[in-house]
Amino acid sequence: MRSTLQRVRFTAAEYARMASILAGRPTELIDGEIIEMAPIGTAHLVVVDRLERHLARLKAEGRLQSGQPVRIRDYDEPQPDLTILRAPLGLRKPNATDCRLLIEVSDSTYTTDTGVKVPRYLAAGIPEVWVVNISEHRNPSVEVWTPGSSQPTLARKVVSVAGIDVPLPEIFDHLADIPPDEELASREVAGS
Repeated sequence: MRSTLQRVRFTAAEYARMASILAGRPTELIDGEIIEMAPIGTAHLVVVDRLERHLARLKAEGRLQSGQPVRIRDYDEPQPDLTILRAPLGLRKPNATDCRLLIEVSDSTYTTDTGVKVPRYLAAGIPEVWVVNISEHRNPSVEVWTPGSSQPTLARKVVSVAGIDVPLPEIFDHLADIPPDEELASREVAGS
C-alpha cells in the first residue's frame, strides 16, 4: 500500500484562529500555507518610513495601514508593507475590495513579491500594486502593476495616489549609502 503526503491548506478563518499559537512570529497566509516573513532590513525600514511620511494625509484620514493583514481570498491573507484603502474601515480587517493600492517594499523578497504576491493581488481585484524594488540599493525603482498588464510600468521620478505625488528621489535619497544588514551586523559584533 502506497502512502502519499497531502498538503493541508488553511483558510484565512482557520489562520485567524491560530493567532495565539503564532504570536510573536511574523507570518502571512499565502495559498493556504503559513509563511514566515523575512526580517525587515535597514533599507526596507527607511523606505517604508519615508513612504508613510509622504502619505501622512491618508493616515490621518484612516486610509493608510502599515504592515497589516489584507484578506484577498479564502486562502490568502498577506501583509503588504503599506495598504491604501478606498475609505476608512472601522472595526474589521480589509479585504481586496477595500483596497485602492498595495505597496510591497522588496529588498530580499523581490522574486516572491513579483512572482507570487502581485499576481494574487491583481487576480483578487486590487486595482494597483507598487513593488518598490530596492534589491539594488544603487538603482532603486517602483514597478507599478495593474490588472491586465503582463509587465509593470517602471517609475524612477514620481508615483501618485489619491492626489498625492510621491517624489522617488526623496524616498531613495542616500539609499546606496546603507550597507547590507549582514555588514552592519558584523560591524556591531566586531565593535562589542
